[in-house]
Parts: sequence; C-alpha cells; structure tokens
Amino acid sequence: MEKFFNPRSVAVVGASSKKGKIGYEILKNVIESGVKAYPVNPKGGEILGQKCYPTVDAIEEDVDLAVIAVGAEKCVGVMERCGKKGIKHVVIISGGFRETGKEELEEKIMEIAREYGIRIVGPNCIGVFNGKNRFNTFFQKHMQLPPFGNVAIVTQSGTFGIALLETLAKEGIGVSKFVSYGNGMDVDEVDLIDYLMKDKETEMIAMYVEDIGREFFENTFTKPVVILKAGRGRLGQEAAASHTGAMASNYEIFKGACRQKNVIYAHNFQEFFGIIKIMAMEGLPSGEKMDIITNGAGPSVLACDFMEGKNVTLSHLIDLTGSATASDYLHAINESEADIIVLMFVFQDAPLADTLEELYEGLKERKRFYVAISLGGEFVEEQWRRLSSLRIPSFEEPEIMVNALDKILEYKKKAE
Repeated sequence: MEKFFNPRSVAVVGASSKKGKIGYEILKNVIESGVKAYPVNPKGGEILGQKCYPTVDAIEEDVDLAVIAVGAEKCVGVMERCGKKGIKHVVIISGGFRETGKEELEEKIMEIAREYGIRIVGPNCIGVFNGKNRFNTFFQKHMQLPPFGNVAIVTQSGTFGIALLETLAKEGIGVSKFVSYGNGMDVDEVDLIDYLMKDKETEMIAMYVEDIGREFFENTFTKPVVILKAGRGRLGQEAAASHTGAMASNYEIFKGACRQKNVIYAHNFQEFFGIIKIMAMEGLPSGEKMDIITNGAGPSVLACDFMEGKNVTLSHLIDLTGSATASDYLHAINESEADIIVLMFVFQDAPLADTLEELYEGLKERKRFYVAISLGGEFVEEQWRRLSSLRIPSFEEPEIMVNALDKILEYKKKAE
C-alpha cells in the first residue's frame, strides 16, 4: 500500500496537453509534488516539459504507480500493458464501470490484476493524497489542501472527499493520508483500515462509506475511527448503487456493529466534522464534567437542552453577562475544575471585543480542554481563525457541539 502514497515514479495514462482536461490536471499535480512523472499519450511529443510515451510499457525506467484516466473500455488494454511493464500499483480515475452496469469490465480488469499481482485503487475515484509529501492524483483545480497532520480520510465519494479536505484546510486541521476509492474494485475499506492502523503518521481515521461489510468489523481498531454512512434508506441505497455500484448494508445492523466494536458513527456531515475537529485539535477529554462560561445566555440555555440523556455532565453554567471582559473569562477558567470548558462568546460585545488580545494570550497560557461557540459574520469568522490557531475547535450550533462530545465521550468510556 505504501507505493500509493510514496511513489518514486508515476505514469499518467491519458495525460493531456490541454488545460482543463482531467489528464492535464493529474499530470500537473504529480509534477508539482516533486515525483518523477511519465505522461502517456499515443500522440507523443512533450507535455508540461516531460517526454510523452505512446504506451506505458514504452517507458524505459521502472514505474512505481500508474494513474489511469482514459475511457473505461480502454482500461483493460492499459492494465495488460501495466502488467507487462511490472507496475504493481494502479489508480483508475475513470468512471463507467459497475456504477453504470458494466460489471464485466471490472471482472476483466481484476483478472489481469490477479495475473500480474497488481493492486488497484478505484475505479470511479479521485485517488490519493499524502499530506506529508503533498503527492496527489487529483484532477480538481483551485483546491485548498490541508496541511500535514494526524487525520486519515477514507471515502468512497470523491466529491465528499474534496469537501472534507477543504473544510479541514479551512480550520487548519492536518491530514496524514487521503484515499478516494470509488467502486472499491480491489483495494477497499478493509485493506485501507488495516494499512492506516499501522501507519505511524495517522492517529485517527475518518470514513465516508456507502456500503460496508462484516469483514470490516472483524478488524481490531487500535485507533479512533469515525464513520459517516450513506445509503441508509431505500432512496439512499438506490442512489449509492448508481454512484459507486454499492449494495448499501442495513443501517441498524451497521450501527449495532459500530457500538460493538467501539467505532464512532456520525448522524450527518456537521456532526461528523465536529467529532473530527474536536479529536484532531484536543484529543480526548479526561472526563465528562463540563463548565459553560458565557457572556450571552441564549446559546448556553439551548446547549443545556441538548445535554439531556447525553454522556456530558454539566457542572456549572457561568454567565458573565454582556459586560464581561477577557479578564473575567480567564478568571472563570482559573476557578473551573471541569474536564471540558465550553467558551461561549458574543464577540461583538464591546467589553470583550476590546480585550481580545488579552483573551488569546491567556488561553495560550492555560492549557485546558476547550470547545468554543460563537455566532456572527466576518468579525466572528476572524475570531474562529484565531481560536483555531490555538487548537480550540469552534462551533455555531450548540446541538452539533453537544452531540459530537457525546459520541467522543461514549468512545472514551468503552476504550478505557
């Protein structure tokens, strides 16, 4: 699996000299990552300053990885040439396979893969990204990629994967490895979870899946795993089948398996990202006792409503009122003995707005398990960025924050 993320050389089959074409963007991204790239196109010539080869087996040097972006029907012949060349790792970006009813194409490709000992990511995917060396097989433009960090992402949906990568980047949360595996013809969630559990750079794994089998839950999960599963009802299952050819599993059985194996499952994207954000920035809380410190009561009362029946235990609700300054917040933090401190801010209130530098300096010195809530426009967004730089996760919606903490605390109790 390592060659998918750390190849020394990559053949891009279907490379194009035309900007905006999938083959052009993939080649450009590979070159920019510093990996040796070999464009493959029957027209020959040069693309982006690199000699272009008519076929993959015409390349003189060894090739660690082939990225294929040609029509589905052509992939069979390309795979045969990859096998003869001795390439053992392939990413098939192309769609038009099982998800369109062409199972026979996947079967032919897998026959070739088994004959030559080739591992395949895809088809119908955007491939891989390594946060450390920045290598990726993406064909998207203007993507905001996250820094290197401790979160690995495994997703059947490339679209969902792009959204999650950019959301993580916006919050400054780093990624170790990313895999969009599409139809999962060969490499699937079982292979990937096994690899990532052993990966020293990965501390938690976030997954979006449309189908998932019993074999996945036979793994031993030594790191936190959070999953968002689609295809829960009839319409969702039909959509999954047309998207990646997935046969979505029963959702109640899935949830039961997650509880049994202490895998965190999220209800929606907001909760999914909330769990990731808290654990990536803060890790696990030492306990369940929570203090809420606020200069505006409304969101605090709402948060308390959502705590009913949850793993979170409210110790104190400390309302500093609208006259609160940074000094008042820091004093309340010093007095708190809670495991989790929820900081609710009305940043627009003048006494707080005028003392924000004192607040951030104080929070930097006081290492506690913080979660922040604030609502507003551009000024508030600026404060979110400041909090993020201090590794403090921020939320707009109290319910999302409470539910995310509830799932994290449930995981912690079972893991102990």
